[in-house]
Amino acid sequence: MTKGKTNVGKGGGQTSTETFDFTRFFALILSSWFWIIGCIVVSLIIANLYLRYSTPVYKVEAKLLVKDDRKGGSLGEAQSQFENIGLISSKSTVDNEIEIIKSRTLMKYVVSNLQLNVSYFTAGRVKTMELYKNTPFTFSFVPSWQDTMIRKQFKYKLKQKDKNHFEIIERGKKAVHKWGDTLMLSAGSVVIDSTVGITKKSIETDEFDIRISPAEAVAGMYTARLNVSPVNPKVSTADMSIVDNIPQRGEDILNELIHVYMQANVDDRNKVADNTINFINARLETVEDSLFVIEERIENFKRENKITDIQEQGKMLLVRTNDNISKLNEQEVQLRVVESMEAYIKGNSEQPVPVNLLSDNTTSMTTQEGTFNTQIARYNELQSERSRLLLSSTEDNPTVVIITQQLNNLRTELKNSLSAIKRELQVKIKEIEKRTQSLDEMIQKVPKKERIYIEFSRQQSIKQELFLFLLKKKEEVAITKSSTIANARVIEHAKADGAPVSPNSSKVMMIALFFGLLLPVAIIYIRSLLNNRIDTKEDIKNNTSVPIVGEIGHYEDNNVLAVNENSKSLIAEQFRALRTNLQFVISDEKEKVIMLTSSMSGEGKSFIAINLASTMAISGKKVLIMELDLRKPKVSKNLGIDNTVGFSNYAIGQVGIEKIIVPSGVIENLHVIPSGPVPPNPAELIMLPRIAELFSYLREHYDYIIIDTAPIGLVTDAQLISHYSDAVLYVVRQAYTFKQQVRSVDELYVDQKMPKMNIVANDVVLGIGYGYGYGYGYGYGYGYGYGY
Repeated sequence: MTKGKTNVGKGGGQTSTETFDFTRFFALILSSWFWIIGCIVVSLIIANLYLRYSTPVYKVEAKLLVKDDRKGGSLGEAQSQFENIGLISSKSTVDNEIEIIKSRTLMKYVVSNLQLNVSYFTAGRVKTMELYKNTPFTFSFVPSWQDTMIRKQFKYKLKQKDKNHFEIIERGKKAVHKWGDTLMLSAGSVVIDSTVGITKKSIETDEFDIRISPAEAVAGMYTARLNVSPVNPKVSTADMSIVDNIPQRGEDILNELIHVYMQANVDDRNKVADNTINFINARLETVEDSLFVIEERIENFKRENKITDIQEQGKMLLVRTNDNISKLNEQEVQLRVVESMEAYIKGNSEQPVPVNLLSDNTTSMTTQEGTFNTQIARYNELQSERSRLLLSSTEDNPTVVIITQQLNNLRTELKNSLSAIKRELQVKIKEIEKRTQSLDEMIQKVPKKERIYIEFSRQQSIKQELFLFLLKKKEEVAITKSSTIANARVIEHAKADGAPVSPNSSKVMMIALFFGLLLPVAIIYIRSLLNNRIDTKEDIKNNTSVPIVGEIGHYEDNNVLAVNENSKSLIAEQFRALRTNLQFVISDEKEKVIMLTSSMSGEGKSFIAINLASTMAISGKKVLIMELDLRKPKVSKNLGIDNTVGFSNYAIGQVGIEKIIVPSGVIENLHVIPSGPVPPNPAELIMLPRIAELFSYLREHYDYIIIDTAPIGLVTDAQLISHYSDAVLYVVRQAYTFKQQVRSVDELYVDQKMPKMNIVANDVVLGIGYGYGYGYGYGYGYGYGYGY
C-alpha cells in the first residue's frame, strides 16, 4: 500500500510520484530492533512497578431476591393475612426496589452504622495504606449520631506513647491523653480506647492518620460505586456489587445495606398496621368512657330505686323486643364506625386508612360496603407506594405526582362511599325505629322506672358490643403485624472476589507491552513522515525521472583521495563502476567534458570530481580537473595545489593557458586548473570569449575534462558552464539533499537545459531497511557559504 504525490515537469515530462513504502518501513523497524526491545523492557519494568505499588481494587457481589407479583417472585403465604385485610396490598417491582436500594438515604444509614466516614491510614515506605478493623485502637463519637452532623473534613494524627497513653495532633497542636478518655476535638466529642490485648496487633507502626469526612459526601461516594441491576427480565433477582480497595469493608457495606433495606421495607409495610392500631386504641378509650358512664348510671338508678329484679312484664317486653333491639344495636354500631372513619379520613389526609372495621356479619352488610373495602385497599396500596418512592425521589417526580392525584381522587370516593353507607344505615335505623314504635307504646304502659331501666340496658348493650368488636380487631391487626417480613430475601451474602479487578495484572502487562512496541514504531513512523531528505534510491526515483548513473558509499578517511593505483576498497570499486557507466553516457570520442553540480553545498561534488578523475587517469587516460567553483574552491585545497594563479587569471587575460595547468601531484597524467583568486563577478568571467578558446584547447589535449562547478540550486554558474559540457553529473547526498531539491532537477532534465543529465548518489550507507541508510560527513568536511 502506498500513498503518493505526483509532480508533472514543465513541458509535460515524465511524472514523479512520492510514495510511502511499507516494506521499507518494516525494514526500518527491524533495523531499530534494539531500541524497540529497550522500550519494551522499560515499559514492562514500569508496569511491574505500577502493579507493585498501586492500590488494588476488589469487586464485592451479593444477590437478592425481590418479590415481584408480575414475575411470580412471591416469598410464600406469610403475608396472606395482611393481604386479606388490606394491610399489604401494594405490588412491588424489581425496578422500584432497585432504585430504593441505590438511594443515598439508605447509604447514609450504612455509613452511620459502620462509621465509614472515619478513615484510618498509616504511612509505608512508598505509599500510604488504609486500615479497616485492624487498628490497635477504637475511635467513636459521643453521642454515636454526632458524626452525621459533620459538614467538613477533619484530620488528626495519633501516636501511641505507651500502653496507657497516646498523643493526638490537630493542626500542629499536640496533646497527650489516656486511653479511654473523652476528648473534645474540633469534630466533636470522641472516645479513643486501646484494643491492644483484646485483638492481636497486626500493624507495626505506632503513628496513624485519622480523617473524618462528612457522612453525606461518603454516602455519595459509595453510592456512585454501587451497582444494582436485575439479572434478566424473566426473574425478580437483583445482582448487587460494589468496588473497594478493602474487601472486608466492601462485604460489610453490602451486607449492612441489605439489612437496612429490608428493615426499612418492614417498617414501611407496618405503617398501615400501626395507624390502624392507633385508631382502634383511640376509639377504645372513647367507648370505654361511654360504657363506664352508662354502667354508672345503671348502678345509681338501681341503688336509688332499690331495683334488684326486673318485673315479669318487663321481661316479656324485652323478650319480644330483643330481636328488634339487636338489629337496631348492630346498625347503630355500624353507624358509629362509619362516622368515626369519616372523621378520620377528613383529619388524616396522608395516613393509611384503617380497614375492615365494619361488621363481619354478612346479613347486616350494606350495598356499598364491598366497594368501600376495595377502595380502602387501593388507597392504602397507593399510599404505601408513594411513601416508598419518596425514599429515592422527590414530590415533584411525575410518578409521585400521579399517585398523589390518584390518592386525592380515592379520598373523595371514600368520603362519598361513607356518606352513602351512612345514609343507608340511617334509613335502616329509621325503619327499625318505626317497628319499635309500637313496642315503645307498650313500654310506656310499663312502670316508668322499669322503662328507664330498659333504655339504660339498651345503651349498655350497644357500647359493650362496640367495645368487644374493637378489641377483636385490635388483636387481629396485632397478630398480622407480628408476621410481617420484608419483600426480599438474600440469595447470596456479600463476597469479595479473590483477585482484584483493578489493576488487572495481565491487562496492565499487555498494555505495557503494546506501548513499549508502539512508541518506538510510532517515532520511526513519524520520523519517516517528517523526513524531507533523500534516504533511498526509491526517494530519487519517486521525485525525478533523471537516471542514476552511479552510487558512492560513505567515506570516513581524512584523505580526500579515495582512489589511487593500488586501491582495492569498496569505494574505489564504486568509482570504477561509475567510470564504466559513464562510457555508455558519453560513448562518442568527441564527448570529453563532464560537469559535476548539485543543489547546495556539502553534497560532495569536489570529492567525486577528484576521485572520478583519478579513476579515469589510472586507466591510462589523460584527465584534467577544472576547479570552476569560483566562490568556494575546494579541489586545489584538498590536493594541496597552489591557487594563486588559475582560471580567473586566464579569463581576464593575465596569463596564458599553459600557466594555469598544473600537475595534480597524485597521479602522473592527472592535471588541474585551479580556480585562482576569487573574483567579484564569477558569472561574467564564465561568459567571456576566452573561455570558449580554453575549452577548445583542452578538448584537443585531454581525453577527459572533469569540471567541479558551484551548486546549481544557488547560483547560475553551472548553467553557463553546461554549454561547454557533454554530460552533467548531478550529485545527490543521502540524508542531506532535500526531496524538493531533487524535484527541481526534473525540470532541467525535461526541458533539456543541460546535456545528458545523470544523478550520482553520494555518501550512501547500506543498512537494513534503508536501501541507503544514514551517513553523515566526510573527514575533511565542506564549508560552503552561499547563504542557503
